[in-house]
Amino acid sequence: MTFELVSDFFRLDARAVSGFVCDGARPERRFTVELLVDGLHIGAALADHASARAKKLGLGDGCCGFTFVLSEGLFAQAKMVEARLANVGSAVGAPLLFNGSAPAQAVAPSPHGFVEWSGGLRFTGWADAGDGAPPEIAVLIDGERVATAHAENWRHVDRPRPQAQFGFDITLPEHLADGRVWTASFLVGRGVELEGSPVTFVAPPGGLEATLAALDAPPGQRLTAHYFDRLMPGSLPFSRYGGARENFQPAAPAPSETPLGVLAFDGDGVEATLTSLETQTHLRWAGGVLPRAESALTFAPEDLADFLRDHADGIGWFLFLAPGVVLNADALARFACATDAHPDASLIYADYEISGWPVALPACDCERMLEQAYFAPCFLIPRATVERAVTSAENLFRLANLAFDQAGAGATAVHLPGPAMRMEGRLDDSGLLAQATSSHLRARRIEAAVEPAPGAAAPRCRVHRRGGGKVSILIPTRNRHELLRNCIDSIFPATTKARAEIIVIDNESSDPQTLRYLQQVEQQGVAVVRAPGPFNYSHINNLAAAKAQGDILCFLNNDVVAQDAHWLEEMVSRLADETTGVVGAKLLWPSGVVQHGGVTLGVNFGCAHDFRDRIDRDPGYFGALEVARETCAVTAACMLTRKNLFLELGGFDALRFPINFNDVDYCLRVREMGLRVVFTPHAVLTHHESASRGKVDDTGRFRRELWMLRHKWGEALATDPFYSPLLALSDPSYSALAWPPRSLAPRRNQIQPGVQPPPGY
Repeated sequence: MTFELVSDFFRLDARAVSGFVCDGARPERRFTVELLVDGLHIGAALADHASARAKKLGLGDGCCGFTFVLSEGLFAQAKMVEARLANVGSAVGAPLLFNGSAPAQAVAPSPHGFVEWSGGLRFTGWADAGDGAPPEIAVLIDGERVATAHAENWRHVDRPRPQAQFGFDITLPEHLADGRVWTASFLVGRGVELEGSPVTFVAPPGGLEATLAALDAPPGQRLTAHYFDRLMPGSLPFSRYGGARENFQPAAPAPSETPLGVLAFDGDGVEATLTSLETQTHLRWAGGVLPRAESALTFAPEDLADFLRDHADGIGWFLFLAPGVVLNADALARFACATDAHPDASLIYADYEISGWPVALPACDCERMLEQAYFAPCFLIPRATVERAVTSAENLFRLANLAFDQAGAGATAVHLPGPAMRMEGRLDDSGLLAQATSSHLRARRIEAAVEPAPGAAAPRCRVHRRGGGKVSILIPTRNRHELLRNCIDSIFPATTKARAEIIVIDNESSDPQTLRYLQQVEQQGVAVVRAPGPFNYSHINNLAAAKAQGDILCFLNNDVVAQDAHWLEEMVSRLADETTGVVGAKLLWPSGVVQHGGVTLGVNFGCAHDFRDRIDRDPGYFGALEVARETCAVTAACMLTRKNLFLELGGFDALRFPINFNDVDYCLRVREMGLRVVFTPHAVLTHHESASRGKVDDTGRFRRELWMLRHKWGEALATDPFYSPLLALSDPSYSALAWPPRSLAPRRNQIQPGVQPPPGY
């Protein structure tokens, strides 16, 4: 096989070398490059990341670059470092000749950043101006500056070594959403162009599907446009919400004859609450003010009983409002209409605004309800629950969680997307929330300790259930003894405390140091399961799971390092709730940037790890990174599930998802059984996985498994109940508004069933 190779190879800094390689005749081809130091093989990498040099030479899309980071001291001993095509031997660029630590060739400057199109008018990336300050990004089209922004977010970058860089998220002016093809250049510092720039893009107004519908295009073209919009969804920055507020409101509700009781808590702003009631389009309501007891969020149960007896005859639903809540004119109409459509609802709540910013809530999330009062400012409950409150509740938060005293009530709670009210400040009484959560857990006979905690967005507490059961920790590995050693050393304190067993799954390790280390840990009580054959993550974990002695399985990657001795105890405590089937942990890159904060379905018609633009201890969107919460899936890089459940479901799907998305598929099957998947930020580990830059992995295997995910779970990908239709389905999640927003119909915590393709498809 012959190639028209165009390549380069250079030194980035004291420890890194980089380059690119492209076939001029077939620029879409991707090569694997191996690195040799003085003739010895050091490693291999797929040349598929963005290279500014390659792009400027017109080599396809420029995504044919590679980087190697060498161990300290290797350059000092090396005389020649060279790159070659793996299994072919053709040279990539010229060898680097060394005399001590000084290269014969000049060291190339470190990259100044990277930019990529995220769909619509949105562009994301990272930049470094070299002065340690958030750099300014200038965007030029036809030589004219059209936008300027500062890189004030975070982005993990692994080249030339893992580090946190300033990330940016830029949305260009709306007049560019005209359906024309534009080319934008992104510059940092004194006019240095970012890798990936210039970027060619097209942004139809309102999305391609809406544009073709307006042009009365044939159905086939509209279907293609619908698929394009799912792959490259439009978005709007949160800062533009005020000018587009009306677009995030649902259609006018149907008329309803259902009477509502409305009770406002006494406190600052209650006058504004009462004034907003006078403007309601729904006229069938009776209202009152609950006098404050010890604080603005507490009440005397006898006052509630008096209202039920004297003013609420014939009323079956009651809306409770925190002090200062101002209802939109159609708020009561929306709630009344929802009771007509969902008469079995245990609770109904809606989105709202705080100081003009949208709070786009998930469908009912029982775990988050325990630790964060996310829907407490405004919620509707049936009369039977209110009557129980006369003897079971004394504050707003206990009223809010009273409906969930019966296990499974979360399945009948209804969320109304789109703000129904606004408030200027936020609720702030974590002590009361902790009391309410403790009362709720006692009512469910769940042993747990609850402690209040400061919340960035809403009152917050932390729940510690009493967990139990023996844990088996399954760690797949092949060579890389240093990764495995660091992993096992870091988890020993937790495993000793929990009396957990460790099972290393050896997939044909051949490195002598690794083989010696495996013998060493076996002598220390670690079980080693041999799993020969090609690497199939699902298969080898299934093999080990069947042999595990524990009744709880912990899947753990060999490149994960625990930060403390409490992570396992925390995860086991979450699994103590019988309604929970899977628990996932918070993972950080070595740079401190979040690598996994749960998984959102539907991002670019696939799925994505949440909050990858946040640094550790960032609270996340509306505090979602500081409380345990439900999610549709978590990564199996660190994941707990019950062994009997895992075996009942047949384990990971080794046929359809041997490498990618096996964890997502398993979690969705668990959700199909009516069990919950919980992410906890209170278990924190470091994941040394290489961060992707530029294009996603486009190998044939990845594409096949992504296609299978879309085929099997396509409907679920389109309707993640824990991700608001007001939020953009672009990566990173929770970072922008959807434009246009998706369906604002009332929704429940439900999953769309998967479709099982026949064998061979």
